Amino acid sequence: MALANQQQVEALAASITGCADAIHGRLMQAIRDREIDRYTAQTIFQDEAVLRQQANSLYIDAANCVVKDLAESQQGIMELIDGAREKIGLIKEIATFIDLIADLLVLAAAAYAAKPLPILAALQEVQADVKALKAES
Repeated sequence: MALANQQQVEALAASITGCADAIHGRLMQAIRDREIDRYTAQTIFQDEAVLRQQANSLYIDAANCVVKDLAESQQGIMELIDGAREKIGLIKEIATFIDLIADLLVLAAAAYAAKPLPILAALQEVQADVKALKAES
């Protein structure tokens, strides 16, 4: 079972932090390449900061964020998030980039709330994003 103990929640937080790092790198590339306007860049920077904040909250409150009865494997969740992190740097369309960020934010918030159904719904959204990105490449 996923997120069933403090160490698994901390591992999720670390993976989410990795996604925030990847978002930052892709955003900086988009700014250098003039793919993105100032307002959109600022919005994404704010989303990146919120994602980092949520990951930090998971670290701090890991013991309180343990989820009971989450019908997903820890390995499956970690592979999905790691797959999302890998795809972030390759995303060509900014709209797709923004959608994946939003779905990662929802996943982090759901994990912090330790509610299985919202976590599963967010995982499905991230999974759909990653599958769509695989189809693009």
